[in-house]
Amino acid sequence: MGLNGINNSFIAKLYETTKPQKSAQQQNINFKGLQADTVSFTNKDRKAEVEGKMINYIHKILNDDIKLQPDQPLKIKTQKEHIPFVNLMMQEAYKMGSGRVVVEIEEPELEALRKKYNAPEFECKKKRDEELRKESAAFIEFNSANSPYTKAGLSSEEAKKLINSTKVDIPKDIQKKLEVNPAELIDDILNVKEGQPVRIGGEREHEPNILKLVEYIYQTKGPVPIEVNYNERHPNNFGRTKLQYASDKVLEEVPQSMIEQFQEYLDKNTARLFLDGDDPNELEGVDPKRISKNSAAVGKALKDIRNKMIVECPWNIYYAPTTKSAISAYPEFGTDEIKALDKAADDARKINRVGKVHEHTDKLQQVANSLNDLIKNQGLDTVHFISVDPATKKPDGKTDLYIGLSEKSKFQAAKETTPSGQTYIANTPTEEAFSTPDKTKTRGVVCATMPLNLNGNLVKGIQMKFENGKAVEVKADENEEILKEHVKMHEDADMLGEVALVAGSPIFDLGRVFNNTLLDENAACHIAIGSGYSSCIEGADEIKNNEEKKAYLEKYNVNDSTTHNDFMIGGPNVVVEGITKDGKHITLIQDNKFQI
Repeated sequence: MGLNGINNSFIAKLYETTKPQKSAQQQNINFKGLQADTVSFTNKDRKAEVEGKMINYIHKILNDDIKLQPDQPLKIKTQKEHIPFVNLMMQEAYKMGSGRVVVEIEEPELEALRKKYNAPEFECKKKRDEELRKESAAFIEFNSANSPYTKAGLSSEEAKKLINSTKVDIPKDIQKKLEVNPAELIDDILNVKEGQPVRIGGEREHEPNILKLVEYIYQTKGPVPIEVNYNERHPNNFGRTKLQYASDKVLEEVPQSMIEQFQEYLDKNTARLFLDGDDPNELEGVDPKRISKNSAAVGKALKDIRNKMIVECPWNIYYAPTTKSAISAYPEFGTDEIKALDKAADDARKINRVGKVHEHTDKLQQVANSLNDLIKNQGLDTVHFISVDPATKKPDGKTDLYIGLSEKSKFQAAKETTPSGQTYIANTPTEEAFSTPDKTKTRGVVCATMPLNLNGNLVKGIQMKFENGKAVEVKADENEEILKEHVKMHEDADMLGEVALVAGSPIFDLGRVFNNTLLDENAACHIAIGSGYSSCIEGADEIKNNEEKKAYLEKYNVNDSTTHNDFMIGGPNVVVEGITKDGKHITLIQDNKFQI
């Protein structure tokens, strides 16, 4: 079970890496002039010519108008149509050695809904801007009257092409298939209460659905604060641009306003919904060390708040395919994103079990209850995974993994209940019964049966060897260094925090690798390196004092890492058995079917 954080989202494949960016001084940049490597443009390359015009204007703004200084933060407020220009400006500012660049996109449709229902806003944006002013940040605003395309000397046709590059023209019949049922998501799955604030994240392609969700929340829950965050389509993804071009100092910086932002979400019991349709190749080519450096810094700074939010506030990650996610999962359509999306939209209804969510989660809870009965009544304390040769059904030596449970470990299914009594479904789809093991009691070898989508890169063919809980050998067929760097950067990322049992999944029946952790982890049994779940430890979530709770979890060897990454180890050729304290073996899964 995974919660991909700020981005989240974050989730793709790496074929080549880029070197970390040098500082402004190392690049010998003149803040009063152009960089030596400024794009030179000719009529032979129209795209380069357009980019060259924009870069010239950007350098005029940064060098002459605002006189951007090294390490100085920059805040850009703009409209959606200016996203390509602003992304390029962010890139150039970072190349010049600026401080963090904050981009605020005006969302007129959301603002119209907020005003229509007289809804308040979260305080975090106001506090962020106050912090930027104290840090002497430069502020820039673009709008219709101050169009950067016009100022850069672009023709109307050139500007139109740039604006259209941020959009995807999805046929109405496919868009209809992609429509979500707001009542099912907000009421049945997330169980948002009247007056409860909500935060929604998704891809820009999700905008039609997000607008419907926002209006439904206002109509049924009252004028509550709603925060919406869109992930922009590559190549205009701001997160990627930061990871590629920002200084190491910026990558490791976690502003106090960000910490206060998440604290506000926690204090206001904010429900969180993430529409998951990431581009699995979004961070292809970004240096994995830079990705890990940034994720480790953010993870460490927000660790305590995030841990509380997972327990105290309802959240859901909901599969909602996009053109970018579909093209990876449906390779038979080649580069035809629309045909791939059409097929993905059909499959999504089966995958998400639309209209049958509670019926399904009740069955999963029965599996979890059966596993807990084995723990209490027969002393089940180890889960053993064995891969077998499909022809002989004898162990093939690829996976022979023993995962020891703690004295307080328990299994649970998709339905979670907060301390205040709010019951919700954490993942959609969900096909698992999962638990948190004793992080010191894993031993043996394991081979992943599907790729791991790690920090925007696909790691294929993972092989690990565990001794006394630690992964003493970490290998992969593709992007091994990315995995090793991630494990190195996060404390206890070489130990387990979750073991999850999956059988008879409709996702598995589709016979596809989605390159999406939410889907792939619900196709087969999986384990997670990194943090465990306090909700899977008997009595942990009843402890109100944070320090006492930490001590309790530490006593039972619950992984407290700043990361949590699931990878799949199950399938039709993997047998799962439980082993009791007295050595009895109980078959849990065989031939991709639960045996309990």
